[in-house]
Amino acid sequence: MECELCGKKTDHLKKVKIDGAVMAVCSDCEKFGTPLENYRNKPVIKSVSTHSQSNISAKPVFIPQQKPRKKTTKEADIDELEIVPDFAVLIRETREKTGMTQDEFAAKIKEKRTSIAAIERGSLKPDIKTARKIELFLKIKLVEKF
Repeated sequence: MECELCGKKTDHLKKVKIDGAVMAVCSDCEKFGTPLENYRNKPVIKSVSTHSQSNISAKPVFIPQQKPRKKTTKEADIDELEIVPDFAVLIRETREKTGMTQDEFAAKIKEKRTSIAAIERGSLKPDIKTARKIELFLKIKLVEKF
């Protein structure tokens, strides 16, 4: 028989768990894993990969199972929202009425000037979150239910 780790031919192999994989290994390689009969009922241990692990003590790390997340009411509502078709003209004209430059406007709503320029050209449609920020600042209506 052949060791699955080093390839050495031997008459006696032991089953060990190495980094989550069960392997049949020789007596020289068994030190790299946990014997299978001792592995059960042990906590999950987060391993650190370094050249010298002799001075590192591993602490058990329990990883909880994640359940599939349901959409919240807020997220479900966002799926039903869309940006008004004339958003670009509406944003640009309202911003210009306030006397602000694109740089000033972008700084006030914490967006990049290039993004604001693209939105005002109509080449970039803002996402709902950005549209809501613009709505609040300019006091205009950009988002509607369809």
